[in-house]
Amino acid sequence: MRQNTSASMSMPKLTVRCSAPAAIGTGVRAIRRVVVHASILKASQLCSGDVVALSGADDKVTKKDFAIGTLWPSLDIPQDVILISSSLFLTARLKEGATVQVFDVSDQGAGRPPSGLPTMRDVQEAGTICLREISIRTRTMQNLADSQGKGKRRDWLTLLLREYLISLKYILSTQIIEVPYQGEIRTFSIDSVSAHHSASVGSVNTITRDLNSFAIQVKPSLWTAGWDTIVSVLEDVADHDVSLTQKSDIETLPHTSISDAYTAVGGLDKTITQIRDLLEIPLTRPELFGYFGLKPPRGILLHGPPGTGKTHLARAIASSTNSSVLVINGPELSSAYHGETESKLRDVFKEARAKSPCIVILDEVDALVPRREEGAGGEVEKRVVATLLTILDGIDNASTTFDDRVVVIGTTNRPNAIDPALRRPGRFDREFEIGIPDADARYSILNVLLSKTPHCITDAELRSIARRAHGYVGADLSAVVREAGTLAIKRWMTHTPPVSNADPAATTLTLKLTPSDLSESLPTVRPSAMRSLFIETPPIRFKDIGGQADIIQKLREAVEWPLLHPEAFHRLGVRPPKGLLLYGPPGCSKTILARACATESGVNFVAVKGPELLNKYVGESEKAVRDIFSKARAASPSIIFFDEIDALGTSRSSDSDTGSAHEGVLTSLLNEMDGVQELVGVTIIAATNRPDVIDSALMRPGRLDRILYVGPPDHAGREEILKIRTRTMSVESDLDLHAIAAMTDGCSGAEISSLCQEAALLTMQKDINAPFIPQSAFIAAAGAIQRQITPDVIKKYQQWRNQTGSRSV
Repeated sequence: MRQNTSASMSMPKLTVRCSAPAAIGTGVRAIRRVVVHASILKASQLCSGDVVALSGADDKVTKKDFAIGTLWPSLDIPQDVILISSSLFLTARLKEGATVQVFDVSDQGAGRPPSGLPTMRDVQEAGTICLREISIRTRTMQNLADSQGKGKRRDWLTLLLREYLISLKYILSTQIIEVPYQGEIRTFSIDSVSAHHSASVGSVNTITRDLNSFAIQVKPSLWTAGWDTIVSVLEDVADHDVSLTQKSDIETLPHTSISDAYTAVGGLDKTITQIRDLLEIPLTRPELFGYFGLKPPRGILLHGPPGTGKTHLARAIASSTNSSVLVINGPELSSAYHGETESKLRDVFKEARAKSPCIVILDEVDALVPRREEGAGGEVEKRVVATLLTILDGIDNASTTFDDRVVVIGTTNRPNAIDPALRRPGRFDREFEIGIPDADARYSILNVLLSKTPHCITDAELRSIARRAHGYVGADLSAVVREAGTLAIKRWMTHTPPVSNADPAATTLTLKLTPSDLSESLPTVRPSAMRSLFIETPPIRFKDIGGQADIIQKLREAVEWPLLHPEAFHRLGVRPPKGLLLYGPPGCSKTILARACATESGVNFVAVKGPELLNKYVGESEKAVRDIFSKARAASPSIIFFDEIDALGTSRSSDSDTGSAHEGVLTSLLNEMDGVQELVGVTIIAATNRPDVIDSALMRPGRLDRILYVGPPDHAGREEILKIRTRTMSVESDLDLHAIAAMTDGCSGAEISSLCQEAALLTMQKDINAPFIPQSAFIAAAGAIQRQITPDVIKKYQQWRNQTGSRSV
């Protein structure tokens, strides 16, 4: 036990360090520990548990910034170091490595502490402590801060704060406390302390501030907290000098003029006009509806494929009106706590009524209100749907007073995933589909994207690029412009000396976008709707295919003419062919013709290998067929190429089990090609070498209109194929292609291509360093080739053509 002497030995000045919780002990009680070396305690005649005040050693006159703690000995730290918790560190306003002085303020201490420091005789029991949050750091998850002082988490936070205040034991009016809460380190300061047990925080704060304003110089108060102390947290955290950096669940858009709001939206003029007519009158003159005894529309739903500009349009419309705008992202309102999502939703519409007239944008509304009768959603999702239904009906019922002029705009790319109860008049009154833009809309979008970009692209060139960008949405075109800008920047940097950061305007080579930049960047960005179906294939032209001139002309009529001459079809009152069937022996260029057709026309190309759609699970094959046609419609104009369609379209009249197993796939194929829903902008090209097993319903006019026989080439065709194939080969200068073509009578295009390869291999066998391929090698290869197309094969196709009435080209 320490002796009470008149002259106590003072503790030396020490270097302070803000320690981690593990260094000063575990548990909440470690927050008040002032850890020093045991030898320092012994030399200063102090004991463990003594109450001390510590402050910076520079201020010798007054001790305005100090902290109160209890001594704790340790042998694991240097003798000139003192460890304290972050709460004491912030309260004393110290810096890491600063020199501090420690004073004994306990009742058993000998001598007197300096003036301005409290003693144990000044301790009072606090009845009410009001805290103010000043910062949040170490964010490891989305902020789960209190929502307008409501909910169970506010109570949990105040309980935690009270436990920490009790663990501190001695509390100053300038106390700062740091607590870990839900993955965050949250910092609070004492706003006011009162000895009275009162939950009325506002009056206590007012009286405390008034007393502090009249005080000249008073000794700091020292308080203790108990389990009966009422702890509260102020809500007006925005008034503090340190503001929180969290993002609100509700975003408010600034007001802009109508012309400025819509200049950033291209290709949606018709939709904008319809939505403005629907929204402006209910928001500006709702009494006109009341004059007729009608209820104004309260909601619209914008739906369409991703990237078409639904959210962009909703924000533009909202910011162009003279109304308040609240933007709510569906997933941000979701909470893991029972009833909190519904509470947030009600608070949103409560705020919208207070800011009337107001537009509420529910972005990605399918995440907030999914279908209740199916899916993985549980009771929480069902309650949220019911809450939103009740709120929308409440808006509608209260609209007769015209005081709460609130309109809801929902956006989604999955309209069928929304609960059907929302999609009726009175809730979402109108639905607008923001579809994939056509050529004129793409031209308008490109104009908007290039409005602030220096370029030298003429109007005609921009229209040409817009016509070639089949199936591209606004987001895709934005990516195309960005890629073109990257190409222009790289070209400019290669011609600019790599010295200082030169100004693009000051150089001789102007930095501008050119039409070639856009043309080169267009193939690098695939349409969003086609990315899951895209297959990388080398570009093939019709000039690379020999011996099939008549078939090429028929393909041009079916695919290219509707794109190049739509006015001719409209003038004559006919529709272009919907589909073509290419049949014939193997190796006669059926597949390569379809690929060349897609390359020449520039439309989106979807290649479907027949067997890949088949699935062992019931209904999955039919679903795959529907998905392919749905994406092809969305990215129209497009071509769907079914290779080996006999695997899918087996005749239903056959007695084998295969026909019955694939009957559902065939039925789906028939309905999609010519069913209730019209197939617009999509051309079907199918290829097979077994036309006799295909169902007759698939080959009627309206589905596969044209049935074209692709047979082996004739003499002129074989000579043309040889000329195309040897164009890139090193051959003898006077090569007689006519003689080689005569030797390959009955060969297919694939066999002639194989002949050229075999001739090159024979030449390399004789001389690996041969400069070219002689004619003798071609003759030898032609003599050794085995023909797979026999007269019997040709006769079988002729018999089928005569039986079905199909004519050759």
